[in-house]
Amino acid sequence: MILFSPGPSNISERVRHALLHPDIGHREPEFGALLAEIRRDIRLVTGLDDAAPHEIVLLGGSGSVAIEAIIAAARPLGKVLVIANGPYGERASAMGRHHGVDIDEWRLGWGESIPLDALGARLDGAAYGAVYLVHHETATGRLNPLREVTAVAKRRGVLVLADTVSSIIGEPIDIAGWDLDGVIGSANKCLRGVPGAAFVIASPALRRAAELQRGAHYSNLAAHAAAEVNGEFPFTPPLHAMFALREALQETLDEGVAARQAHYASLMQRLLDGLEAMGIQLLLPRDAYGNTLVACHLPDGWTYDALHAPLKRAGLCIYAAQGPLKERAFRLGIIGHFRHDAIDALLREMRTVLGR
Repeated sequence: MILFSPGPSNISERVRHALLHPDIGHREPEFGALLAEIRRDIRLVTGLDDAAPHEIVLLGGSGSVAIEAIIAAARPLGKVLVIANGPYGERASAMGRHHGVDIDEWRLGWGESIPLDALGARLDGAAYGAVYLVHHETATGRLNPLREVTAVAKRRGVLVLADTVSSIIGEPIDIAGWDLDGVIGSANKCLRGVPGAAFVIASPALRRAAELQRGAHYSNLAAHAAAEVNGEFPFTPPLHAMFALREALQETLDEGVAARQAHYASLMQRLLDGLEAMGIQLLLPRDAYGNTLVACHLPDGWTYDALHAPLKRAGLCIYAAQGPLKERAFRLGIIGHFRHDAIDALLREMRTVLGR
């Protein structure tokens, strides 16, 4: 089954085999060595050299646990502006409010572009400690301008926290060069690991804030950071998901991050050309999308279930839209371990199913 979803992604047999790793005790030195390797390799794949002051913090759970960890840690920073042009920005706002963070949610339409001039004016109009942004809102496929938003915030001395769960490794991100303070990642997206492990990359400023917050418990960023420096986890870690993550990181390094991004970009070009040739209408302008996911209008007279069922029977699993888009759109993610022939198979089967 080829999964055309924003995650979990199809994994390689190399990563699947890592799930068969013999059991180890998570209070043993072997686990400390595993943790150190993963932290090191996350630095390597994200381009952080030894001079970068950022800290890698692993957490057990989906990307959402890292979102909660970073937004709860922002509480001591004061007012946090959450830019929400999709459900994941809205979810971060809800998590922040739950933990008592002073959230100012700037709610835009789903898929709406972020007006940078308006952002600057908003930041000038109040005292903010941080801006929170979802880099790749997979509900619509909108790739938000993380670098430009960061520049606007940094000119005003405001920290930047970024949900890059669906973009890290798939899109170019210069964590140190752009001066990002908090970056969120997950094992099972463009890294092609399995669900169960997530991570935060934290600047010293975010780490200091995390030391002061007392809201989150399981997802407490400071508690995890303090334990992991000593090769431990504050709770039982998802061991086999971490074995798979270690292998996925090594696989990414062997392939080369730039090569993987070029591969995704090539797949996306092929997919978009094929969809447009078939008369499938994109939900957003073509240049709004990044390398790894596109949202499309359902063809006239078609429901998602009617399109999904025959494609799944052919071993091709497309992805439903969310919320208000559910009845009129579908999504295609291309982050999995597959090649151009998978794109060709999808387009060929769609033409057959739609009679085109």
